[in-house]
Amino acid sequence: MIHYLQGEEKARSRKLWEEAFPEDSQAFRDYYYTEKTKDNEILVLEEQGKVMSMLHRNPYDLALGKQTAKCDYIVGVATDKEHRRKGYMRQLMERALKDMNAEKMPFCFLMPAFEALYLPFDFTYIYKKQNRVLTDKGLSAFKSREATHGELKEAAAYMNQWLAKRYEVYAKRDFAYMARLKKELESENGCMELLYSENTLAGIKARWGMEKPEERMLFCEESYARNTGEAVPCIMGRIVNFAEFVRFIRLQKGVKAGHDTILLELQDDILQENAGLWRWTLTQDASAAEKISGTAVGKNGEKAEPDMRLTVSELTAWLLGYALPGAAEKWAHVVRPLTGVFLDEIV
Repeated sequence: MIHYLQGEEKARSRKLWEEAFPEDSQAFRDYYYTEKTKDNEILVLEEQGKVMSMLHRNPYDLALGKQTAKCDYIVGVATDKEHRRKGYMRQLMERALKDMNAEKMPFCFLMPAFEALYLPFDFTYIYKKQNRVLTDKGLSAFKSREATHGELKEAAAYMNQWLAKRYEVYAKRDFAYMARLKKELESENGCMELLYSENTLAGIKARWGMEKPEERMLFCEESYARNTGEAVPCIMGRIVNFAEFVRFIRLQKGVKAGHDTILLELQDDILQENAGLWRWTLTQDASAAEKISGTAVGKNGEKAEPDMRLTVSELTAWLLGYALPGAAEKWAHVVRPLTGVFLDEIV
């Protein structure tokens, strides 16, 4: 039986979490099952009252350009080791994607342990993680102290301002987000530090790790930090409701009238609601897509061929600014993707 666990039922999935993710500390598990399960959804496949497979949908309010939308971060995907390769994960993933589509969620995202597990579900990379550390200039310029509970609202405002200058897709910070993040860091012996230049908040950094502490994040002006190593593909995503997602996409500046409508044939083998022929109309502020049943007709009554044919993974990579598919190259000067994704959440 596939269903969502409710309320205190969610604790019944913890045993599978502990078996599937033994690298997590007891303190982190306590944090997760106390904090994250307050507002997440846990989809499970059960047999005779035992959780055989699970998938967690953790909600985030994401900035998508100038607007905000709820998008789920998929975590905790696991199957009991004695019941793997039975298609349980596929059943849960397809059910979750269909539910998100029905909820008109624009897209979802995840951090893959193994990329190959998610390619069959049309996930594609959308974000590369770049590690950063303070330079000698930054170390000498800032005085740091551990953030107190009363300073979290100010810290959230700083992070939102920092992110908005650089990215169009990121998790919106508020007091509740920061309070939860502080608990998450502390579950792994970490802490959040505020960086001050005289009396002005000029940066935020965090570290965590039970055995080997590591930098979790660093927010400050670029002149005080440097990148370490290469940016690594980290987060995969997938459009789950095309008609909803395109509301956040708009025309490139200077596009002339008559080039604002695209006939798109979209391939989506899992979500038939997305698959098919769409008339996609864009403005300088937003766009909208109308699904066409049957055959599109041109101005003179002839059968109209699609302007482009894309898979949902190709469309996702393009519209989230990660990669331009060849079939969309001639429309790159027309469609303005969301430019810049920053998703550094762990769970």
